[in-house]
Amino acid sequence: MAKKMKAWIKTIRQLFSYEELTRLERKVGFIQRQRSLTAEAFLTLCAWGDGSLACQSLQRLCADLALWHDCSLSNEGLNQRFTPRAVAFLKEVFFTLLMHQRPALSSITETYRACFTRLWILDSTSFLLPTDYGEDQGSVSSGAKIQFEYELLSGTCLQLCVQQANDSDARFAYHTQHTILPNDLCIRDLGFFSLATLAEIDARGAYYITRLRSDIKVYIKQDGEWHEWDWESIGNRLGEGEAVEVEHVYIGHQRLYVPRLIFRRLTAEEWEKRLAYVRKKEKKKGKALSRQTLEQKKYHILLTNLPQESFDAQQVYELYSLRWQVELLFKG
Repeated sequence: MAKKMKAWIKTIRQLFSYEELTRLERKVGFIQRQRSLTAEAFLTLCAWGDGSLACQSLQRLCADLALWHDCSLSNEGLNQRFTPRAVAFLKEVFFTLLMHQRPALSSITETYRACFTRLWILDSTSFLLPTDYGEDQGSVSSGAKIQFEYELLSGTCLQLCVQQANDSDARFAYHTQHTILPNDLCIRDLGFFSLATLAEIDARGAYYITRLRSDIKVYIKQDGEWHEWDWESIGNRLGEGEAVEVEHVYIGHQRLYVPRLIFRRLTAEEWEKRLAYVRKKEKKKGKALSRQTLEQKKYHILLTNLPQESFDAQQVYELYSLRWQVELLFKG
């Protein structure tokens, strides 16, 4: 334990200088005058990698502060430090870490800087809380969810908020759409899928790339008649990694018009990884997917209103992959 904590403190000091942490704490008014509890000590305590902060007593936390940071603080004194200003300080630390990581994405984003006003990516992550956190009860056990909205071109964060674990991602996305500007690109994962949101993005003169949910039907209009898109027969003709594009499709019972659908069969390696993820979710929920739904997961289906003359199918996939890069930054 002692060795791990020393290594963790060393990591904190490598990431943040004393001057940088002092600037962040003063920016939000977290520590307004010199006290025994320093910003470094508080950050080390809150960000300790074993995630035990919420499970430890104030007495134990105070003992850790005394042992590792020579900080003498009463139980009530530490309790009074957990304030909205402390939350604001930890947010500033998170934003600063993102900016440190941004150079890893700069070479990719520079390619698209002239194409879009902004490049928005929404992501969320959920985690369990101690079972006695009753006010944050999820559908199965106590849990919370962090919603994160990131603008990739400038490296700024628009949203970082905490919700209950069972709150809808799609509803969150719908209530943030008022911030979308013309020529923005919004990249969304399955959890944020919403026909109403796609329609609103398009109406605002912006663009979207999103995966298609397996329960949403796709239609094609031919000679004035509606026909359900037969993805199975097309998929059976595709080899591993091959893709086909379908123009002018309509999705859902509202028949929402979508200019482009890009349909790609996963490689054997990709399917193996996705299947492992699917089985893990099935086990967690205690419910197996239907044969048709499982079969559809062998394919990657993207919807977009990006103009085909400016972005071919490969470029659409490259843009969508930026969401995964940001997810690694966020959840890492």
